[in-house]
Amino acid sequence: MGKTLPRYSFRLHRYAVSRYTSLCPGKTSLRPQTGRRKIEKEGRERKTVYKTAETLSEIFVLGRFQFVFGGLLLYLFGCLVAAASGLPVSVGQCAAGYVVLFFAHLSVSYSNDYFDSEGDERSKPALFSGGSGVLVRRPELGKTAKRIALALIGLSFASAVVYVLLFGFRPLFLVYVLIGNFFGWFYSAPPLRFSEKLYGNIIFALTVCLIVPGYGNFIAAGTITPEMLVLAAPLFFYGYAFTISVQVPDIDADRKNKKRNFASVFGEKKSFLAMFLLASLASLSFLLMPLFFQARLPYAKFLAISAIPLGASIYCLSAKKKKPAARALAVAASAMVFVLSSDVALFFSL
Repeated sequence: MGKTLPRYSFRLHRYAVSRYTSLCPGKTSLRPQTGRRKIEKEGRERKTVYKTAETLSEIFVLGRFQFVFGGLLLYLFGCLVAAASGLPVSVGQCAAGYVVLFFAHLSVSYSNDYFDSEGDERSKPALFSGGSGVLVRRPELGKTAKRIALALIGLSFASAVVYVLLFGFRPLFLVYVLIGNFFGWFYSAPPLRFSEKLYGNIIFALTVCLIVPGYGNFIAAGTITPEMLVLAAPLFFYGYAFTISVQVPDIDADRKNKKRNFASVFGEKKSFLAMFLLASLASLSFLLMPLFFQARLPYAKFLAISAIPLGASIYCLSAKKKKPAARALAVAASAMVFVLSSDVALFFSL
């Protein structure tokens, strides 16, 4: 038979437990030193997981996917124009072609934030302007952003090579992809820094009107169709108006950083007037197109939808009591709505 402990030892144990819990509120039992170390280790691991999750979240925000969504809408516009022209379009081929654009477009977000991080310290992040603000809060992520941008460019070109091999596209397609990545990288990267030059607005507008939708048109049709070239004119006007609208909230910061874009050179009032004139030219072009170019395109619907950005530009001129950033945002958002609505109109016209 085993020995039993004296009765007083149990009393001593209960006394020690009560004494411990009174000195350490929230504790209900004595914990050995090894248990305490285990708890501390679990706490450190939990903090590491939280920090990693926070870093991944910040890296995701750097991507600024609202711009990537805009690129998708423009790409679909080009594909749908080819389909509306009566050409046979492969959905699978268009989906595979977008992968190339996705990597290229996403790289612009990371490189732009990296090279504009100093300037972003003087501006406030907004939906379409001011950068993501991540590198202002976490400057140690700068090199990571640059590496991601370069890796995405590499993935874009690699996927383009795979696309050529799978679908038998001409090697000229690779040149198209290289040109797009070139403009995307040097939009903010030295020594060219297109975003800091007055002609940078033109390059951005050309990207909106021809490079991105033209790429979608090229993927869908195997060439850039005449219909796409005609529609490039109003898209150019909207692209130019959009790039001015995202510059207006940062006028003061851009002037301090010596950036010579349209808004920083000509100022707020002329910028709003320019956006109105550009939106008016876009609507006028939709009105005149059917007279000079007959095509199976929903011109009447385009003209009706063009009232949205035109109305937004009129609002910018008239609502002088509103903050400039809010007025500019109306034009930027209306341009996105125009492309989305045009995609829907093209889809239902097939």
